[in-house]
Amino acid sequence: MEFFNELYIGKDIADIDLIVYMLKNVKEPAGIFCICKKNNGGKFMYEIMSSKELLKERNRDKYTVYGIAAGKYEAFELLRYMLEDRHEF
Repeated sequence: MEFFNELYIGKDIADIDLIVYMLKNVKEPAGIFCICKKNNGGKFMYEIMSSKELLKERNRDKYTVYGIAAGKYEAFELLRYMLEDRHEF
């Protein structure tokens, strides 16, 4: 798994360095959801995945993480912010 250079962080995330360290070392941080993009394109522009799902062997090397949020609701809010920030309408 890769991490985007300008990682988007949810407001309820206290220690981002610890969470990134855990994800890189295949340890599941509780209650964390990641906003990801499939490396080979894929059907969707972005996907919201729990850290548990992202760390499964079948997904581990297929995604780039663009955002990290504490909980599913915060992940949806962060994705909305990302889309408004990165894309012109």
